[in-house]
Amino acid sequence: MDGLAVTFRALEARYFRKGEVIRADEPVDGFREPEDRLLADHPRMRRIVVRVLPTWPLARFCLHWSDGSDLAALDARVAAGTATEADFAGAVVGEALGMRHQPCGAYLRVVALDPVLPLFSDSLARSRVHAFQSACPVCGERLSAAVLEFVGVGEP
Repeated sequence: MDGLAVTFRALEARYFRKGEVIRADEPVDGFREPEDRLLADHPRMRRIVVRVLPTWPLARFCLHWSDGSDLAALDARVAAGTATEADFAGAVVGEALGMRHQPCGAYLRVVALDPVLPLFSDSLARSRVHAFQSACPVCGERLSAAVLEFVGVGEP
């Protein structure tokens, strides 16, 4: 598998720098190549591939920063093997998924907060200070989901 090895609380992940294509020797759950191309160049996100449990398939998640962290510098530190836990201090874990916005009926493809993946011991505190998208890009009404970024609008 491509990507760079990074360990989060004893869970090994493959980290993909800006623009890197995800390549794996087996299927990756939640992976859509066209969508991944959009996420690969995002200025506030980096993608990771991880096997959460030994018997589970590989899954793709996104690390998202809203604090202005220099992700190009992080990419360089990860590549050099010098990244530390502190380099990921502003990140929360997200997952690409589809959702229907009930007030207007629009189908939205988003990266939403994933509160389950145990990468960080302070995930709840991180999510409390993180900036989320709060309005639907179609109708402008309030969103009820913890949306980190919009990926697309339209049918699945």
